[in-house]
Amino acid sequence: MFIAAVFIARDSDCIGRVDRSTLSQQTLMELFIFGLNKPENICDSRESPAEVCQWEGVTCNAENKVEEFRWAWKRKDGTGTFACEFLPCSVKEVIMSFNSLRGTIKLADLPVNTEILYLSENQLSGSLDLDDLPTSMKEVILGANEFTGEVSLVKLPDGLEYLDLGENQLRSTICLTSLPRALIYLSLSNNQFEGSLDFSRLPDSIEEVRLYTNRFSGTIDLGKLPQSLRKLDAQDNNFEGSVRVPSHGTIDFGANDKLTLEMA
Repeated sequence: MFIAAVFIARDSDCIGRVDRSTLSQQTLMELFIFGLNKPENICDSRESPAEVCQWEGVTCNAENKVEEFRWAWKRKDGTGTFACEFLPCSVKEVIMSFNSLRGTIKLADLPVNTEILYLSENQLSGSLDLDDLPTSMKEVILGANEFTGEVSLVKLPDGLEYLDLGENQLRSTICLTSLPRALIYLSLSNNQFEGSLDFSRLPDSIEEVRLYTNRFSGTIDLGKLPQSLRKLDAQDNNFEGSVRVPSHGTIDFGANDKLTLEMA
């Protein structure tokens, strides 16, 4: 019988938080997909689900532990919620972009081994506490949702390589001097971020930074950009003064009406 109603074991120290260790992977995954539209398309039958490693979009390892879940490009048929508290601890990769998922997400409830999280192009909302990302995380793609509130980039996982927060409704000042040394790609575009920016200590690994269409302001110095940087797009902000633009890479500060560019 499909797990629609079940007595969930709870951590006694945290009411409402699922104790994954007391539930099987089968039960956890049934609870997870029950929040999605037409779960029977994933598990074959709502009344009698197939064994989890046989599900559509599920990849298990040699020990029959769930490592990956992919459920993307459903568009308007991809409704539901992202109940990550039900994902088994073994899960490393979750790909659920280009759907119509709604509701909030609690990053602290992601499995501790999660490395890849793609939730872009949904209708997810609420705040994002990036300090709660698992330390194993490498790719976090949350662009084109409806997230709000402030975010901090100061305590991101050391091994994080890709972070996309573009096209949301986030607002806060941003610190670029404490980014993970492994970071390759950063997108903060199309939000309401503000304040000045310090480009002097970007990671040596960084290749692309997207900051366009925000409210960043103040003067800037691009004299210490890393050689690895191929693209820096900071169009449509409120920078001012004059700045000398390095010759390497593609650097775009268009639509900053009070900023004068001097080419190196």
